[in-house]
This record gives sequence, C-alpha cells and structure tokens, in this order.
Amino acid sequence: MIKELEKLISLHDLDVMISDLANKDISKQEKKLGLSPDSAAERLQKMRSKLALTIDRKYRDLYDQLASHYGNAVVPVVNQLCSGCFTQLPTAFCASPERNDQVETCPSCGRFIYWCN
Repeated sequence: MIKELEKLISLHDLDVMISDLANKDISKQEKKLGLSPDSAAERLQKMRSKLALTIDRKYRDLYDQLASHYGNAVVPVVNQLCSGCFTQLPTAFCASPERNDQVETCPSCGRFIYWCN
C-alpha cells in the first residue's frame, strides 16, 4: 500500500477517534474509567494537524470535502463493493494487482477506496 493511501486511512481513523471523544456518552464513560477525554482529544487533534500537513494538498482538499459531505471519506472495498455507497465496482478495477499501489476513488460516490488483503 502506498504511503499517501496509508496517511489518508490514518487521517480518517484520527477523525473517527476525535468524533467519538466529542460524543457526550462516550466522554462520560471515559471519565468514569478515570481517563481524560479532553486532553486525549487535544492530543489527537495535534496528531491530526501534523499528519494532514504531510498529505498531498489535492488529496487533503478532496478528503476534507468528502468528509464534510459523507462523514466517512475513506472506505474499504468489500466483495467488490464500495462500502460507502455499496456500488459494485468494475471487475477490471478490482482485479488489478496494483490496486493499493495508487490512490483510487469510487467511480460512483468519489470516496477514497482501498482493498483489505
């Protein structure tokens, strides 16, 4: 898997963790466990900012646009389906041995897609 795709997946993961910590129910549970969700959210936000600066601007801009529209900008391909819009991807597209060697987007919804091996 190429580095840009790995970075996009990591950026998505950080966004999910930040969003989870903003959830009041999750925050209450974290506090009950003796954890500090506020400081964790700050650290995650700093990590996200640093990571975002290392991603090619065209991918970062598209990521931000997709995340604001869909919520999840990076999704896996499962059984030749984009797990964002559940559209069947073309067989030739899925059969390529280099499918994770470049950044790809779903031809239907435009989300970044990757294949789990």
